Order: sequence, then structure tokens, then C-alpha cells
Amino acid sequence: MNKQPVYIIIPVHNRKAITLKCLETLQNNGDLDKYNVIVVDDGSTDGTSLAIQSQYTEVIILPGDGNLWWTGAIKKGMEYAYQKGAEFFIWLNDDCYPYKGSIDKLVDLCKSDPKIIAGGQCFDPDTLTPSYGGIGVKEGKVNFFIHAQNKALLECDGLAGNLACISKQIVDKIGYPNSSLFPQYYGDVTYTNTAKKNGYKLIISQSAKAFCKNDHPRISWLNPDKPLLAYWQDYFKIKSSSYWKAELNYYKAMFGLQGIGLYVYRKIIRFWLFFIFVKITPSSFRQSLKQIKQGLKFPMI
Repeated sequence: MNKQPVYIIIPVHNRKAITLKCLETLQNNGDLDKYNVIVVDDGSTDGTSLAIQSQYTEVIILPGDGNLWWTGAIKKGMEYAYQKGAEFFIWLNDDCYPYKGSIDKLVDLCKSDPKIIAGGQCFDPDTLTPSYGGIGVKEGKVNFFIHAQNKALLECDGLAGNLACISKQIVDKIGYPNSSLFPQYYGDVTYTNTAKKNGYKLIISQSAKAFCKNDHPRISWLNPDKPLLAYWQDYFKIKSSSYWKAELNYYKAMFGLQGIGLYVYRKIIRFWLFFIFVKITPSSFRQSLKQIKQGLKFPMI
């Protein structure tokens, strides 16, 4: 069976069982038969590549040295696929499990309009609530996330890279994601937002569904789930979504020079206010405030 010029790119690192479950999902959906699949194994030491080679011989494996991170792995996969004649690129995280037909729907949507980048609507497998979808930007504030629950197609300002379809035309226009500024996080949102600024449309498709747990930690100002120093240390870890270099450049990419001031306020000044608040208030009082906020259905900061 001749495969379509569509390449599914899956970046992985030391999550063998999760990666194999993702490939099993693609096999059960029939996607392995129709599309080319690239796994970019960024220096796994748990036998991921060997397991893939023995179970899924048709899967292309590209090795990394552990320093590609998410964006570098996606970029490497896209460059390889481009050289092989790809017309469409599918970003897929290995912990994202598409429903049968979801990838078909994304590809068809992109084929229907060359100006579209299409993203899937992800749901938490435990709660069945929306997890990943798109990013909406309004009045200088980023709203994580917006979801296509009430509309078949929803336009947004940035797409999460868990499940998305991008055409070759977009690569020809804006190149590849920036793995230098955004090694692990924000490479997906900034890339798709750049495409939008160049005249492309970012669409979340309600019918292109997938299971994907939202594992992004959120800081509770009332009851931190780890020592405060650990939050600060996260600012200097590439694998953290709070990594200062990526997040600062994310704010700048999304909001221009205004984004630098926004970053300083949200991530530096507000952090220290958070630090002082936790230090001077008893945990019992903070727990009471948390219960009040939950009772009033106010969102946590």
C-alpha cells in the first residue's frame, strides 16, 4: 500500500511504554498503513528504539543525543520528512492518543484550505474534560487553553503541539520551529502564532479528538505543592515550562516589547509576592481561603 505524503512526527525520551502505546493506537486506527511515522528518539536509555524496531518495523527512527528536547526533535523530524517529499507534517506527542479518523480529519481540513494549520481537541483520559487545544490572546493576556467544545471549528492564536497538522507551504514560508529559543516548551505556540501573523489560520477541529492528559503543573498561591525554592529553581531548568529563556522569549514573541514587562511582572515580581505571602501566613488560614475561593468558583491564580 502506497502511503500518503504525510509524516507523523513523534518526539520521545525514556517513555518506552507510553511510546509503544501511542504506536499501538496508530496501528489500531490504521494510521500506520496510510501515513509515514517518524519517531525522534532523543537519547533514550530505556530501550525505546529497540522495542520499536522489533514491533513496528515500518516506523522510521531518528536518533538524538539527549539535547534535542521537544522542539529540536520536532524540527529534526520535519527536516527529514521535507527531504522525503512530505506535503503535510503531523505533530504528535507520544502521550497523545488520537481517536480513529482524527488524523484523517486534520489532513483533510488542511487540504481543503492551504492557509489552515489544524489542531486536534484533546481530552483528559481520566476526567474526559478538555485538556489541550488552542491558545487565545486577548488584551495582553494569554488564556490557557481555549477549546472547540461548542463549535465544529474554532479559530485561535496559537496551537498546542500535542496533535496538529502543518502543510509544506507553511514551512516554505516561515521555516522550522525555533529550537534555540524554545528547546522544550513554547516552540509549538510561537511557531503557529508566527504563521498566523503571516496570514495563515489556526483552527481547532472539534471532530479531531484525542486523549491527552494535561500535566502542566499550576502554582497554588494558597497551598504550594513543593518547596518555594523549587519553583525558583524551575526558572533555570530547560525541562521546566518556567524556564526563563523560553518563557521570556515566548512573551516577547506573543506581545512584542510589551511582553518583556509582562514577563517581569508575572514571573518575577509576582513570584516574590507569592513567596512573601506564603511565608507570613499560616497554612490553616491559606487553606480556609482556598476553600472559600473554591466555594465561590473563583479560579486559582
